[in-house]
Amino acid sequence: MTKVRTLVWVVAVLVLVGFVAGCESASDQTRQEAKKKVENKAQQIQKDAKQKVEAKKQQAKEKVNDKKQELREKVDDFQKDVTELKKEVTELQKKINAHEQKEQDQQIKQLKKALKELQQKVETQQQPGQKER
Repeated sequence: MTKVRTLVWVVAVLVLVGFVAGCESASDQTRQEAKKKVENKAQQIQKDAKQKVEAKKQQAKEKVNDKKQELREKVDDFQKDVTELKKEVTELQKKINAHEQKEQDQQIKQLKKALKELQQKVETQQQPGQKER
């Protein structure tokens, strides 16, 4: 009977050890699964974050390129305006030069007329003087 009790105790201890070992292995397996899930979730979050960063970078690049294009268009518009203004200035300068030339021609004409009148006066004044001689 002692041998049977001892055997019962040994079997009970073995069953208990097996049960504990089984629970631990199940617990370890659950931990491993949980750890894998956490690692997978962390990797997914990291991947999503990288994708978001890349998307933001792409958006920023697109915005920069759009702004560059807008600035190029504005510069082109300003250059066209400058070119048109230069043409207008050139045309106005030509008109001013023509007007000044016209004024100079009128002044020359008036001076010639005045000179002619003076010459006539001088001639008229010289003629009576010649008659007296």
